[in-house]
Amino acid sequence: MPANDRDLIRWTLRGASVGAVLFIGVSASRAIAAGASPFDHLGPVAVMGVIGFTVGALVGPLLLGIATRNTRS
Repeated sequence: MPANDRDLIRWTLRGASVGAVLFIGVSASRAIAAGASPFDHLGPVAVMGVIGFTVGALVGPLLLGIATRNTRS
């Protein structure tokens, strides 16, 4: 596998992981702030995790492009 493909996959997975963790964390903290347990609202918290995973997976390659463009300049 070419190095560029490995970098793309790595940045995509990292972005997806960070996005999922951030969205789940915010969703769970908002549930706690509302006085409810995040486990009682597991469905919406999980949906936010999937949304975060998707957003992160889309942003990861974008950040790779920005990082490689800045290092070439």
